[in-house]
Amino acid sequence: MKHASGIVAALAVAGGIGVGAVDAHHAMVMYDRLKTVTLSGTVVELQWTNPHVFLIVNGKLKDDDQPAVWRLETSGPGNLVRQAGWSPTALRPGDRVRVEINPLREGDQKSARLTRVIVIDTGLELGTGYLDLDLVRPK
Repeated sequence: MKHASGIVAALAVAGGIGVGAVDAHHAMVMYDRLKTVTLSGTVVELQWTNPHVFLIVNGKLKDDDQPAVWRLETSGPGNLVRQAGWSPTALRPGDRVRVEINPLREGDQKSARLTRVIVIDTGLELGTGYLDLDLVRPK
């Protein structure tokens, strides 16, 4: 009986840790998913990390803007591979890209949610496979 109650206690602790990890994971609510803008520039780095992949691009929104370094957040590596055909080497420093992004709701930081990338020289197109079901409106 002591052995069984020890297993139950261990599972309860493990379950609590799992819940905390899920609660700590943020949604992308800081980005305006109803607004999409296009950023043109060059890849600085593809950060292939969990829980989210980041694409760092030196680019600009308008032709007369000064280039700036943008940090673009997307889904996790597993989701990008399964749902959108990405790989850790899909984008390389120096690739010229056109990127569709959802900008921050507030503030002027150069940060956004990435929704699609087109490599200008090869035509490679990579989406994100987001399931923004909360944005689907009944017809």
